[in-house]
Amino acid sequence: MEQIEIKSRFDSKKVLVSGKYENIKECLEKNRGADLQGADLQGADLRDADLRDADLQGAYLQGADLRDAYLRGTDLRSANLRGTDLRSANLRGTDLQGTDLQDAKGYIDSHDFFQEVTRRQKVDTFTPKEWSILGQIIIHKLCWDSIRKRFNKSPMGIFKKLSKVGFGVWEEKYKEITQKT
Repeated sequence: MEQIEIKSRFDSKKVLVSGKYENIKECLEKNRGADLQGADLQGADLRDADLRDADLQGAYLQGADLRDAYLRGTDLRSANLRGTDLRSANLRGTDLQGTDLQDAKGYIDSHDFFQEVTRRQKVDTFTPKEWSILGQIIIHKLCWDSIRKRFNKSPMGIFKKLSKVGFGVWEEKYKEITQKT
């Protein structure tokens, strides 16, 4: 056990949580109900952490490892997820409004991440047909194979437009999927 302090990213003298824990993951899990808004968690190893319903609004998570983390219902509004590894993280119901999503990794299969990225685009970015496709993908949480079967190559325009704003993994994945058929 070691003494762990989680400080505010806005006031480095303000300690949000303090105590003896095995690691920062245990500290966060045991203090999920605490006010962790603005917590400085840069580079933290939070793999497999259960942070469901935690209030991490405005938290600084740049470079954190959130692989396989359970983040369902977590408030990540205005958090910094730049460079964060989100592979297999459960983001269902997570509030990503205003979150810095640039350079995040491992989000390819997250419908919630996809929804937030598309929501941030101007309405006229997508055609009415593309908005219809987006609505079906997001509402019905379609898997890659279902998207291909239902829409064939029609979604490629969506993925190309998202590539232009820094989210190219969906275009790469869809090219790979459609070339197999």
